[in-house]
Amino acid sequence: MGDVKNIMVIDDDDHIRLLLKELLESSGYKVSLAKDGLEGMNKLKNEPVDLLLLDVRLPYISGIGLIKIARQHKPEIPIICMTGYGLSPETMVEEECIEKLLRKPFKISELLNAVNDMLK
Repeated sequence: MGDVKNIMVIDDDDHIRLLLKELLESSGYKVSLAKDGLEGMNKLKNEPVDLLLLDVRLPYISGIGLIKIARQHKPEIPIICMTGYGLSPETMVEEECIEKLLRKPFKISELLNAVNDMLK
């Protein structure tokens, strides 16, 4: 079956977090969850992660702060950010070294395509 890829989902919205877990696991990925930036940071340092999927606005440590931490510890992992706020995808991708910005609400197909492209 090959190696199963590990995706970490960090979002403070319980509904979105669980929905993404179900969706990604049904697509064959292993998923770990964190409900805020602090939990995400701890898991990021201690668990295998092949892709990071995170909300820009998080309690304790912001998504932007987490991206900087992730880039220090695991510079090679691709990062997809999700936001419901008026950030420009181009600005986020250029300034924060992320691969993709998805605006909430996004289409499931858009998310899965981005994930699959990055984990090929």
